[in-house]
Amino acid sequence: MQIFRAFTDTARMAETGFRTYNHARPHGPWPPLADEARILVKNTGRRSTRPLRTTLADVARAAGVSINTASRAFRSPKTVRPELRLQIEEAATALHYLPNRLAGGLAGAHTGIVGVVVTSLFYSEFGETLETMQGELEAAGLHVMLGNSRYDRNEELRLVRAMLSWRPAGIGLVGVDHHPGIRELLKREQVPVVEFWDVCDDCFDCSVGMDHCRIGAIQAGHLIARDCTRIAFVGSTRNEDHRARKRLAGCMATVREQLGCELTQCTLTEGGSPELGARLARTLLESHPEIDGIACNSDVVAFGVLRTLREMGLRVPNDVKVIGFGDRAAATCMNPSLSTVIPPRSAIGEEAARMLLRRIDGGKPAIRTFDAELAARGSTGGP
Repeated sequence: MQIFRAFTDTARMAETGFRTYNHARPHGPWPPLADEARILVKNTGRRSTRPLRTTLADVARAAGVSINTASRAFRSPKTVRPELRLQIEEAATALHYLPNRLAGGLAGAHTGIVGVVVTSLFYSEFGETLETMQGELEAAGLHVMLGNSRYDRNEELRLVRAMLSWRPAGIGLVGVDHHPGIRELLKREQVPVVEFWDVCDDCFDCSVGMDHCRIGAIQAGHLIARDCTRIAFVGSTRNEDHRARKRLAGCMATVREQLGCELTQCTLTEGGSPELGARLARTLLESHPEIDGIACNSDVVAFGVLRTLREMGLRVPNDVKVIGFGDRAAATCMNPSLSTVIPPRSAIGEEAARMLLRRIDGGKPAIRTFDAELAARGSTGGP
């Protein structure tokens, strides 16, 4: 005979996913998870296309521990031996378990929170987009929970898992290239999702942003239109910054197509900054003095490029023309003013919020691409 011990504490009941049973580990082997899922459906009579949510009891069973021990591993990790805690965490990951941060609430209910994960807050290009998103969502009674992955896909996965444990009304993610585990998590949770700043046809749910290959093509095309024939791409191309790599690809393809030659590249995988731009520009021009046009992966990098050109005695735009991306506030304050490609930050933020709100209300997924705008200024010879 198997012995079951019921929990009467409401919070514990919600945390363990209390349905028709909650118990300590029984005597004898546990039934396979798939078999138990079928038993639950049979006993409760419920039929749903939504996957059965993994409970703390499932994790405890898979890890071979009691529910109390599994619960302590999440609530008070230091009270559980490290090797046992690792065993429980591995079981939780394998089962896609999400701790219920709202254990006292109604099972299955979502909060008024929208989790948003960005890739960087340093020299952040997402500030205006987030500000607009937040305004639209707050007007609908929702609040933003912000996370920063620092271009680390494993950290992005951890942040999404943490946000989902709060049962959010929706999730927003910068970009369309993510840790593969995120797709599985979002599919299981069936939460509305919007990916923004970049777009693709194979998005999780909704997507709104720009064609970054097209942005690189705009940069190169503008330099070519201003009579540059020896063009270089300068900046940060971190392994997880897929959008910068797309801009590089667009720039490269345009130079090859219109000039019949290869683009010179001078990049590093460290984060973009004026200091990086200054260093890369010096390295580039010492080895390739013939360069007469530089496309930068961001305005921040371009600021450093302009400084190095001035220090080397090269005139902008007479000797070398420079174009950035982002239209930072300081771009018009440079001497000469920086030509750049302007992202529609506010429009992307507004549409991202509206897509989420429509999905929360039961609307259909959508994809929208905004055009980026060229701003020709002094660094490429003016309008």
